[in-house]
Amino acid sequence: MLKIYRFLVALFFYGTLPVLLLAVFITGRNRSGLGERFGTYAPVQREKHAGPTIWVHAASVGEVKAAGLIIAELKNTLKDARIVVTTMTTHGRTMARKRLGDVAACYLAPLDVPGIVERAIQKINPDMYICIETELWPVLLNSLAQSGTRLYLLNGRISSGAYHKYRRIGRLLRHTLRQFEKIVVISARDRVRYVELGAREHSVTVEGNVKYDLVLPESKEKMLQFYRSLLHIGKTEVFVAGSTHDDEEKRLLELYDRLAKDGNILFIIAPRHVERIAEIEKMLKREKKAYQLYSNIERGVESRRESLLLVDTMGELAGLYGVADYIFCGGSLVNKGGHNLMEAALWNKIVFYGPSIDDFHDAAELLREGAAGYQVESMEEVEEHISFFRRNPEDYRKGCQRAGRIAAAQKGCSKRQVAIIIEAESC
Repeated sequence: MLKIYRFLVALFFYGTLPVLLLAVFITGRNRSGLGERFGTYAPVQREKHAGPTIWVHAASVGEVKAAGLIIAELKNTLKDARIVVTTMTTHGRTMARKRLGDVAACYLAPLDVPGIVERAIQKINPDMYICIETELWPVLLNSLAQSGTRLYLLNGRISSGAYHKYRRIGRLLRHTLRQFEKIVVISARDRVRYVELGAREHSVTVEGNVKYDLVLPESKEKMLQFYRSLLHIGKTEVFVAGSTHDDEEKRLLELYDRLAKDGNILFIIAPRHVERIAEIEKMLKREKKAYQLYSNIERGVESRRESLLLVDTMGELAGLYGVADYIFCGGSLVNKGGHNLMEAALWNKIVFYGPSIDDFHDAAELLREGAAGYQVESMEEVEEHISFFRRNPEDYRKGCQRAGRIAAAQKGCSKRQVAIIIEAESC
């Protein structure tokens, strides 16, 4: 099955390569990092008595954050290890270089094509390959195993949609999953799915979600004061919609109109992907909404004067969650699987989210059971909850405290997952 897959992938890719390169040249899309996609990395030089070379793969921004926690734990134990990080997206690579550039070489992942993956493996020459979550590339993983690289999958999860898709390629996926020495998953449900898809039962363990292994910055009070001063918050009520996607912003505007009628509010929308800013601005202008861009305020081009703020930079959401009174976590009113609810809960904040929360179902369950998170079907429901909490501030305060305790209780996951690798390596 793998041989057939490799042949078909190579036939399609190399057969259409001239057309693909012409499209890149004409449109300019995917031009950045094109050489990295073909595995032309700077070779990793092996020094005598140096530690292992560890290749960590993370799909995008969210996985890069998890990778950072894993890498920190790896470096605590394997101090001489050399780390190479690859991502599927350019935004992920940007975040990786920003967060991990001092401890790792950060590149775009190679295309899963015969010839290309072998070149990448030769350049990186890894002893270990660690996949964060579920990036199962059959050609790459098989080639790594054939080269003698030991494979680990950490923070594994499989959504119901992905599970049904993977079942269609059962024999190929079974072979791919059995290349891993250990598969560490988020929940018992994920373990069942991995085993049903072909992973060896004894190799799959449940250790929780690394993405919830969060701590507030030591300078949190200074950070909060910075945002309060920059945005002239004072006694203004703050609503933050984080990691929003297409169509959610328009629905949020309906909530904005209702909340703005009831009092003094700063309504902040932080899209998941900053490349959508121009699209959202067009929508705001079409709806005749006065707004400001966060970057203009941050750079001192203008002071905050409007009650609607659009965040057009990366890396600000955690601090903005800290100054929020109410928080909605996006990607959940549309079919995107949601985003990390614990990033908001960690700041002692109740979280509102929509029904599409499959990627973070475990966090949703913890918060819901603790009366610290509320699933909503519409913005009208968010408004109803906010109206209730405005009338019952003590109930809201206690709910926020519960959210903080639940988030804090998730610490230690990255340490446990890395310990499994270290134990396997010592056997």
